[in-house]
Amino acid sequence: NRGEAGAVDGGDIIFDRKFKDFELTFEWKVSKGANSGVFYLVQEIEGKPIWESSPEYQILDNANHADAKRGVNNNRQSASLYDLIPAVPQNSNPFGEWNSGGIVVYKGTVTHSQNGENVLTYNLWTDQWKEMVEKGKFKDCEHFINAGGKNLEGYIGLQDHGDDVWFRNIKVKELN
Repeated sequence: NRGEAGAVDGGDIIFDRKFKDFELTFEWKVSKGANSGVFYLVQEIEGKPIWESSPEYQILDNANHADAKRGVNNNRQSASLYDLIPAVPQNSNPFGEWNSGGIVVYKGTVTHSQNGENVLTYNLWTDQWKEMVEKGKFKDCEHFINAGGKNLEGYIGLQDHGDDVWFRNIKVKELN
């Protein structure tokens, strides 16, 4: 699917298989003012972008992208669960510099890390999860609230939002 910014030559990239319980590590950097994201538990739904079915680890130039000031309590800054939970502490490096990121999903508990620190933890598929989703941007996205679908698994995706972003050292370890 094409990112919201309408990139012509790109598109979101997803892994070729689904993951259930896993640890994902990666490094990322962005150009000035850039926006992207790492999605997990993605469901491929005909005619729908991946962001409608999956949580997002926000990738952002916090200093130069307007989205960093939108949302609530900085919940749209880098490493945040986009538009839902802010990353604390907010320890991203500025545009043009590499950052390390991580996502662990294990039996519904999710942790985001950035530059060596855990910055948020939450639990999927709980009453608190459903209440949080129902109050926000994703309230009308039926697949989002049920991230991972009936098998509680999904693809990992890198978002094309039309900006220059780099990823390297992407590693996935399945957890049993």
